[in-house]
Amino acid sequence: MVISKDEFSQNAIKAINILKKRPIFEKITSNYPLAIIGDIHGFLDSLIRFEEIATEVSANKLVFLGDYVDRGPFGVEVLNEIFNLLINYTDKIVLLRGNHECLDMNKDYGFYDELLSKIGKEELNLIKLFYSNLPISNIVNDIFFVHGGIPCIECKNKELQINLTNYFQHKNKIKGNNEYLEFKDNVLLQMVWNDPDGSIDWFEPNYMRGDGIYYYGKKAWNKFMKENNINLIIRGHEVVDGFHIWKYDGDFINKIKSNEKFYKDQLNGSVITVFSSRYHLGRAGALVIYEDEIEFIEL
Repeated sequence: MVISKDEFSQNAIKAINILKKRPIFEKITSNYPLAIIGDIHGFLDSLIRFEEIATEVSANKLVFLGDYVDRGPFGVEVLNEIFNLLINYTDKIVLLRGNHECLDMNKDYGFYDELLSKIGKEELNLIKLFYSNLPISNIVNDIFFVHGGIPCIECKNKELQINLTNYFQHKNKIKGNNEYLEFKDNVLLQMVWNDPDGSIDWFEPNYMRGDGIYYYGKKAWNKFMKENNINLIIRGHEVVDGFHIWKYDGDFINKIKSNEKFYKDQLNGSVITVFSSRYHLGRAGALVIYEDEIEFIEL
């Protein structure tokens, strides 16, 4: 698939103009089913198969959890396809920002060089605008969607939980600016970088990820859900074999069969990770959420 510079630029501009109208965080009411894809990381075949599944189930919303580029060879093609989806199915597409929607990450993990070789340096400003206008998270019905997870506000006061509506009330002004592009807000940084760990209760530093990044435990995510009136967290970010579930009590399920279904009530209070790239040589996963069930699908 050869994409011209003009095609990529025109699609990027149209997609950015759509994203500019969206808040950094919002609550969405939607009919089911919802189709969910995690980290794509430049693997176009995962995205194409996801589109087929979304069509097969007549998904009402397609939710993208971020990390569209880097690592895999087709980041430009993945972005161009995502632009097209947003342009042609605007009301159905929910795009979120991941930690790899960042030029500093792109320089280390491949997309920066890929963009320069396929499209050219002139389009870097469009990429910056795309990244800095992506929402950070959404609540759809009673489900919180985010790339990484929940943040601690005052991390020494571990039990204090963020109310998303209150916190984001005055944050839309940073969307599209360098403050957001560079993750200068510690809460937003954590939302794309933090990881769950059911073996801990509240928050612990995640030194492997870097300064200011945390693990969040079962008491933290359960209190966060109560504070924000949600029943489930769905996120990407971690390399797993398609899927991983941390249950409300800190127990986990990591051996999930393809096309296996769970009743939603069984998973209330859980944190679900979905990973949709193939660079790790494991399964690429996606979710279809029905009114009463969640299906785990291998791409």
